[in-house]
Order: sequence, then C-alpha cells, then structure tokens
Amino acid sequence: MFASRLKTCPFVNNPNFLWLFCSLLLATGCRQTRPAIQTPVSELPYHRRVDTRIGTGGHGHTYPGATSPFGMVQLSPDTRLEGWDGCGGYHADDDTIYGFSHTHLQGTGVSDYADILVMPCTQFNPRGQQWRDRYKSAFDRSSELGIAGHYQVHLRDHALTAQLTSTPRTGVHRYILDQPDTVTWIVDLAHRDALLQYEIYPLDDSTVVGSRISDNWARAQHVYFAMRFDRAFEWLDALSEMTTTDTLADGTLQQRMEYVPVFAAALGVVDTLLVRVALSSVDIEGALRNLEGEAPHLDFDRYVAENSARWDEQLGRIDIQADPQKDANREHRVFYTALYHACTTPNLASDIDGRYRGMDLKIHQLHLEEGLHYSVFSLWDTFRALHPLLNWLEPERSRDFVRTMLRMYQQGGALPVWELAANETDCMIGYHSVPVITDAVRWGIDGFNRRLAWEAMQGSAGGNELGLPAYRNMGFIPSEVEHESVSKTLEYAFDDACIYWFQQAIQQAGEDALPGDAQQAESFRLRALAYRNLFNPATGFIQPKRGGAFVEGFDPREVNFHYTEANGWQYHFFAPHDVPGLMEAMGGAGSFISRLEEMFEGPSETTGRDQADITGCIGQYAHGNEPSHHVAYLAAFAGRHDRTAEWVTQILDSLYFDAPDGLSGNEDCGQMSAWYLWSALGLYPVAPGSGELVSGTPRFSRAVIRPQGRAPVTLEREGKGIYVAELQKDGIAWEGPGLAVERLREGGVVTWTMSQRATDWGREPAAWPGEAWEDEGFVGVPILHAPRAFRKQPGGAGAEVRITAAPGTQVRYRLGEDSPWSAYLQPFFVETSCILEAQAFDSLGHSSAIVSHPMRAMTHNWKLKLATEFDNQYHAGGDQALLDGILGGAQFKTGEWQGYWDRDVTATVDLGQQMNVERLRLGALKDIRPWIYFPREVRFYGSSDGAKWTLLGTVGFPGDENDRDETPRIHRFEVEPGVEARYLRFEADTFGQLPDWHLGAGNPSWMFLDEWEIETAP
Repeated sequence: MFASRLKTCPFVNNPNFLWLFCSLLLATGCRQTRPAIQTPVSELPYHRRVDTRIGTGGHGHTYPGATSPFGMVQLSPDTRLEGWDGCGGYHADDDTIYGFSHTHLQGTGVSDYADILVMPCTQFNPRGQQWRDRYKSAFDRSSELGIAGHYQVHLRDHALTAQLTSTPRTGVHRYILDQPDTVTWIVDLAHRDALLQYEIYPLDDSTVVGSRISDNWARAQHVYFAMRFDRAFEWLDALSEMTTTDTLADGTLQQRMEYVPVFAAALGVVDTLLVRVALSSVDIEGALRNLEGEAPHLDFDRYVAENSARWDEQLGRIDIQADPQKDANREHRVFYTALYHACTTPNLASDIDGRYRGMDLKIHQLHLEEGLHYSVFSLWDTFRALHPLLNWLEPERSRDFVRTMLRMYQQGGALPVWELAANETDCMIGYHSVPVITDAVRWGIDGFNRRLAWEAMQGSAGGNELGLPAYRNMGFIPSEVEHESVSKTLEYAFDDACIYWFQQAIQQAGEDALPGDAQQAESFRLRALAYRNLFNPATGFIQPKRGGAFVEGFDPREVNFHYTEANGWQYHFFAPHDVPGLMEAMGGAGSFISRLEEMFEGPSETTGRDQADITGCIGQYAHGNEPSHHVAYLAAFAGRHDRTAEWVTQILDSLYFDAPDGLSGNEDCGQMSAWYLWSALGLYPVAPGSGELVSGTPRFSRAVIRPQGRAPVTLEREGKGIYVAELQKDGIAWEGPGLAVERLREGGVVTWTMSQRATDWGREPAAWPGEAWEDEGFVGVPILHAPRAFRKQPGGAGAEVRITAAPGTQVRYRLGEDSPWSAYLQPFFVETSCILEAQAFDSLGHSSAIVSHPMRAMTHNWKLKLATEFDNQYHAGGDQALLDGILGGAQFKTGEWQGYWDRDVTATVDLGQQMNVERLRLGALKDIRPWIYFPREVRFYGSSDGAKWTLLGTVGFPGDENDRDETPRIHRFEVEPGVEARYLRFEADTFGQLPDWHLGAGNPSWMFLDEWEIETAP
C-alpha cells in the first residue's frame, strides 16, 4: 500500500512530466495581520530588531522567510523564479506567491535551491498556463511579517494566513483560514530546477516522505524530506487530468492534456493545520531522525519561541548603542538585519546523527568530537569580511568551517572555491579557502589539522586549471591563455601571500614545523608579488597583457573579460597584502591618494559590456560588488585617515537602508552585510590573514562584542564627528589605524576620540598600517613593447621591439628556443615570425620568469576595411585583426575573437593587385550559453575594380539551429572560387534573436569572427 515510487525523469525540460502534488482536505480559522510596533527598536528583543525584507528589493536577492542561525532549512515564499533578480526566489516588487520552499540562497548572483515547494490552496485556477499558475495566490504585502526566525503572510486568493518558523533542520508551518473551507495541500518536487529523480510516498497515516535530485548550479543536488501533519489522512492514488488550450501560430486552437501524479486525503473540518518538514542531504531515514529529534511536538508557538531564543542568543553577540542624533530605529534595524544576514550562511549540512553527503557524493559519518559539517561557501565574496567576522564572533563554528573545507579537500581533491550542496560549482576565481583558514589561525582558532591544511593549500595553488600553470611559469596570466587574467593573477597573488602567512603564523606559534615549509614558503612569498608583473609604469594602472606586451587600447572604465565582474579601476588597488609596495609603484603616498580621490570623485559611468553586478557606484568605486570593498580604507595606509573616514561614512549613509532595496548589490551570502557590520563598528579586515585590522570611523557611541567562549570587547567613541583624533586600547594610545587582531582576542576596551574636523592622526609614516612585502629575490618580468602581428615588406625593417624593466636590472632576450640569448642594449627589429622571449636579472643574480611573446610577420600588404563597427571590448587587436594570421581558440573571453552585437557584418579587402584567389575561409565561433551563434549565412564576393561585384559563393548555417549543446565550437565558412580578383568582400548575416528555449530568449545574439583566411596563387 505504501510502496515507494522511485522514478527517473528523462524529460527534465518538459513540464508535463515534472509535477507532483498531494492533497489534504482541511478547514479554517482566522486571518492575522501584522502587529504595529510602538516600542523603540532598541528596546525590542534582538530577533525583533531584524526586518528580513531588507535586501529583497533592488538587486539584493535575499529571502524574507524563516531560518535558524546557519540552519539547513530556509523556509520562505517564492514569488519570482526566472531572471537575475529571481535568484533568491523572491522579489519585493512582486505580488504573487507560488508557494513556500524549504531551501534558499542568501543573496547570490546565480539561482538554485527553492527545494520542496508546498502550497495550501482553497481553489485552483484551471486557466493557468503552467501548473504553478493554477495554485499561486496574490498576497497582501501589509500582512507580511519578517523577523529573525518567523515569517507570516496572508494569501488573498486562498483566504488563509501562512505562518512559518524553523529549527536548524526542520521547517514548521501553521496555516489559519479566514473561513471554513476545503484546502488542497500541494507538494511540487519539480519546482524550478531540472528534476533528475524523485521519490514520494506515505510512511504512515500522517507522514509523507520523499526525495529530489536536481540539476542546476549544483549539478547533482540531493534533498530528502520527511513531512508530518498534525492529523491522520488516508492515502489515495490518482492520476489527475487537466486540459489546457494552446494558441498556435496560425491562430487555431489546440487542446492539450496534462497528466500529473497526485495524492490526496479527505479530512474533517479543522481550524488550523500544522505541518513539520525536515530535510536531509543523506537519505529519508536521516530526514526522519531530524524530524523526530528537532520537531517532536505540535506547539507552533513554542517552535517560534525556541527559534526566537536562538536568534536572540546569536544576535546578542553584539549590543549597540546608537548616537542620539541619529535615527535610532533605523540604525538598529539596519545593523541587526545585517548581523542576521551574516549569520545565515554557511548552512548546516550534517544530520542530527552526524551523517552528511561529502564532495564525492558519498555518505560519511562524523564523530562527536569532529563537530558539524556545513555547505554553501561563497568564498570569493565572503573571505573578505564575513569569515573574518565569524572568526571573531564564532570561533567554534569557524573551526567547523575549516574542518569542513579540509574534508572537502580530502573527498574532492581540492579546497572549495564555491561549494554548493556537496557540489563544486567552480564559480568565481582564486582559492579563497586559503585566506579563511589563515585568518582563522590569526584569530587563535585551533582544533583542525595544520599539516593537512598546509597540504591542501599547496594542492590548490598547484592546480592546472584557470591559468595557474601560466601564472606559476610566467609570473602572470596572459589574456590569450585565460580570461579574467588580471583578476586571477591578482587574487592568486593574495592567496599565495596567505599561504606564506600561514606558515609564518605556525612557526611563530612554536608549533611543529610543517613539511617542506621553508622552501615552499619562500616560493609563495615571491609569488605574492606577481601583481607587479601587470603594473604598467606608463599609466600607473594594473593592466592586462597579451603575450608579454600590455593590451592596446586600455581604458580603466571599460568592463571586459580581463577582469572579474569589474574594470581596471575596481581592481586597481587589489594588492591588500602589499599596499605599501603598490603605493610606491604609483609614485608614493601623494600619488596614491590622488588616484584614490580620482576613483571616488570621477564619473561613475563605465564603458564596455553591461555588468549587472557593478552597482552602488561612487565614482568608479562600486560597492555593490566585492572587488571594491577594501578600497575606502586604503587612504589610511598613506596617512590620510580623514579620507577613509569620509568615504566610509558616505558609503554607510548612502548605500544601506532599512527598506527592501536597502542593499546596493547582491547580499552574496552575508558579505555585503559583513562590510556594514565591520565598518559601523569602526574596523575592517583589509587583508584577511594578515592579523591586522584597520580603523575606520565608529558609527555607534558604544558596542559590546561577546564572542563565543571568549572575553568581551567594548568599542566606545567619545566626542562628535567622523574624524579620529585618538585611538586607545585599554587606556593606552594606539599610534595609528592598524590594530592587531590578537589585541581584540584578549578582550578589553577600544576607545576612539572623535573630532568634527579632520585631524593629523595617523599622518606620520611610522603610524601607517601594513608592512611592505619583503621583496628580496623578486625580479619583475620585463615589459615587451612589440606587436603580436606586423607587416613585413620586401626590403623593409620589420617590427621594432623595445624592452623595459625595473631600474637596476638587466635584460636578455632571444628569438625562439633555438636562438642564443643576447643582452638587450637598445631597440631592435624583428623581420620574421618568431617567439620573442625575455628575462630580467638584478645585481645579485636573481632572475625573473621568462616572458614569452609570439610575433607573426604578415608578408602581404592587404588592407581591410570594416563596414561594420566591432564591439570595443572584443576588438582582437583592431581594424586589421581579421587578417593578422592569429586564429581564435575555443574560449571567446581570451581576446582573440572580434565580437559584433546584433548586427550583420560586412568587410572588404584590397589585395593591392589582381590575384588568383583559390580559397576563402571565415572563422566563426558558437558558444550558446553566452549568446554567441554562427552567422545564418556568409556570402563571398570578388571584384576587379571595387565597384562591380561577383558572388563567389554562399555558405549557410552549419548544423541544427536549435542544437542545445553548450560546448564551444569553431566553424570555418569556406569557398573555393578559383577566380582572379583584386577586391574581396564577405557579408555575414547575424543569427538574430535567440531561440524560444534559450535562457536569453528574445534577445539578440552575438557574432564572433576570426580569421579571414585568403589563399592566393601567382
């Protein structure tokens, strides 16, 4: 009777096969509305100071529902399921709720989760185009209540009030009807993500269990559930049949039948319904144990009280006292909502019995002393401020975070980059588990295997993906090797600095020597200076290189694929481990401050591609995305703490609000809020893992921090104004803005004396935070001033090559592996195709990496004229790039392809004389995920006079236009005309709008071209 229904779904994109729902007949109660709050927010319990709707508007991507601190369950309404602003499943602009799902991501830029959606219904809409449209409901926004651990809303169409709370592993629902009515309870296992496999069946007369394996951002996400009602029901098998009507293109109507598996139970009239849903990533038995261990009773109000107590304990780690002259209610709501967001991820991933699903997707068992296992590590975002904050507030939990990362290394072969539900998404860049682990050591967190951490760090740094081999061999990543080459080089360098710091911290603590520590640590010390290999002394910016030469046409405002979700301004200051060295490269403190002022005070417009993440702009500073987050604090490193105080205050005042659009960008799993928390308290970890915090300007007159199991710290400000006149720790004056984390670990009192006018505090170089990175033995690679392609005319001199290097160094070069090395003394000319290599040496015999730069000699003097303008971010070298002989590879982001957006392309070439044209080829790229399609048709023409043209051949679209294969593919459109001509022309027709099944359906496509190959004979 209760047989399992285990099914594999081959039609994962067909909604006709993707719906499960179960029906329960219930009845009614009364509607509840949001209570008015008259008490000042500062006098409310901590959990009532939170407004979970902050960040649900704009681009915050947060969810408003119920969860527990770092809980496995995030029970929240779903209102938006598509589009970038639907990543969190909810948006404040929406007016329809599709149901309540049990997992949500906190403010990410990619969608996933929204698992095990349920919806109580009193009616269906038979005209709904999709199943979710048949059970959705409008809701009264005024009825919403969103505080820490509790959510409530009234569903207008179903005339009932939904109340939600949670335990760490269980979602708890209560539904109260306005009037007695029949209620249908829906469980949708195919909601949102592609369903690979499901299972659902009644375990007994009040319990339903099941599972869902889905494919989205996490390619194999396992969710198991146990759902228990507060009353018995009788299981009924049925096959629901519903009719829909489609309008076809020719105007005719066609009826379509949909068959949906359901289960239903007839019940008597009731006042309320209580449902408890426990999750597990392991199996159904795990979900049942979690249910029985955490949700054994039927008292909803007790669950609410217990969850409120959890949040009061969690949020009570920090108690603030707002300044009287500020809006205290606003200050408390913004601060405690930020603290709430910072305590929602990472998420608990081990069951109550200690089992969890590992990175190998196998089941593992934790022993009691091993703590808990976690998931959702958005490390590119959270290494900057969230994890340092949790290392301070939550040392025991942070210990378990580190242990989790090390288990992931053992089971998956690498430290997590962006782990989600035991899947490595390989999203974003760097190996930022490293600064989290190093920073944990600085905060005195132990209880994890140091030797294993050392091994794992070196393993991540020694990988062979994402440009790492080039980074290790050349000291930077050339753009043709890997996209986002500048960002990856800079972030690898910072992570390598943290590996060096890790070894140094272990050594200083007197712990056992790490295997191979001395030699390996030295290599990472030198690698940490790799950012200097991309610093262009001619412009003072960190810029991309193609080969060994800087990419031409650099515009620091241009958003392109040399940077990760940013431009040259926003990555200009990313050397947080060596701010003094970067400052010196820019010309000293004065030039450094001037460049910072130029960033904050210049125009905020960017050029290049549209990047949705670049928001919250103050000049070119973009607070809505993480690469800028440390920049406001850098003025303090150059003796201008007053500028840091001004910029930090501006960001706090203008980019954080107690409203749905109160965040200027994605919450990103707590990072956006963690920046606010640190900055409002008056400190910031500019370089996590360094062991140093940098003073900002405290926002509150008093804040008491009570770390888990450690001595409390009191932060006080005396006087008015935003400028610091003096900083004391336990009554002893602190010379400058830098404060060692070990001073906070010991507890005590930090006191700022403030001024309404800028002061000289921190002006003297001896007081500046940070230490110059030890660069003994480092020699930067020489800079090659040489083209990638050049024209060589008979009797001509070829291409001039100049080489520059750091003062005090000498350079040698050669033209290929078989050529001898020569000392560079003056510019020289290259006349044939070659690979130019160069290396720099200092007076002590230290050498740089060998930089390699291919040069291609074009023996023709053909002149290309483009009638169509290419997109500047994909210029591939300029207006002659299609004839430079350099072929683009399968990766469109590396800069070898010329890109055209939503336009047909026409180009003409003058061969200079009448020639026998034997073959014409035009290379094109197809990469459908980023909207790049082959031309629909390419036509080749020839002419003797440039006026009268003859069609030489037409080549149509290769393959199936609806092919959904996401593998990048290169095709060469080719004709063999065998005619004489002086002028040649091609016309390439854009593919046009993306297909209906594409995620970007309705938008224009890109065309990427390279190379136009012309074969001639005498």
